[in-house]
Amino acid sequence: MDKKVLVEAAEALANASSIVITTHIQPDGDALGSILAISRHLRQTGKKVCLTWGEEIRIPAHYQWMPGIDEIVEYGTCIEADLLLALDCANEQRLGFIAEKLPLFKTVVNIDHHIDNSAFGTLNVLDFEASASCEIVYDLLKAMGAAIDEVSATLLYTGIVTDTGRFQYSNTTAKTHDTASELIRLGVEPNEIFQYLYENMSFASLKWLGAILERAVFIDESGLVFSYVCAEDLKATGASLGDTESFIDYLRVAREAEVAAILKETPEGKLKVSLRSKGVVDVGSIAREGGGGGHRNAAGLTTDKPLDEAVAWISARISAQVPS
Repeated sequence: MDKKVLVEAAEALANASSIVITTHIQPDGDALGSILAISRHLRQTGKKVCLTWGEEIRIPAHYQWMPGIDEIVEYGTCIEADLLLALDCANEQRLGFIAEKLPLFKTVVNIDHHIDNSAFGTLNVLDFEASASCEIVYDLLKAMGAAIDEVSATLLYTGIVTDTGRFQYSNTTAKTHDTASELIRLGVEPNEIFQYLYENMSFASLKWLGAILERAVFIDESGLVFSYVCAEDLKATGASLGDTESFIDYLRVAREAEVAAILKETPEGKLKVSLRSKGVVDVGSIAREGGGGGHRNAAGLTTDKPLDEAVAWISARISAQVPS
């Protein structure tokens, strides 16, 4: 990453008195950790800050413990600001309806690590070798001279541990471990974060997971293991799509699986597809072909295709990448 642009971003944030901070719709741990950590520092320096994103605000249960999470508000309550700071968002479409608001801001700072980032900001801080946007935010906070306390370190560690699949994905680098090590020195308790993230499922959700796994199908020709979540499931459980985020990890562990997928029906009747690869298949390229995005080992897209067609489409693209 160009250190000059990191300094430029630090200066832009220092010169703005009011800032709207946003991320992609249906945010994950990296998105939430990024916006909460940078917001914490900016508030401490006297900035007027509004945290939001471009859809109805719903926080998955396994992220509700994160410090500052209750400061996230609907966009309509936000201030008119000098600057928009977008974190962990690859393109304008992933901003949801906030994409329409971009012309309202003289300065848009875009901080991200996705290789397919469209550089939609007036200032783009892009590091495609970073494991997570939280890794970039850590570097930015140091460039800003911030004193990173235990709370901010916990938020940043959460983003890194989730976006690396608990340090299992190929995006995990020596720098990733160096950053994580420093965050632990600052007071992070990894065991507590793991309990919040991965050992915090209600018994009802555990039973629901069992039903999702019972539906799982293995396609031998491509090595795809998939299952699906119906809109009726969400109504019956009162859960959100975000509450299913960890379910795919249970499919990925199958020995036979090259790729795992969960297809989730949205209230609008579309399918939100999550993809995970063990490394041979680049699911990021598959997701981008379908209008989505992500990384080699973890990606997603949304499609209008019915379930059978969507599965066939994904399976065919996996087969094209798997050596015969």
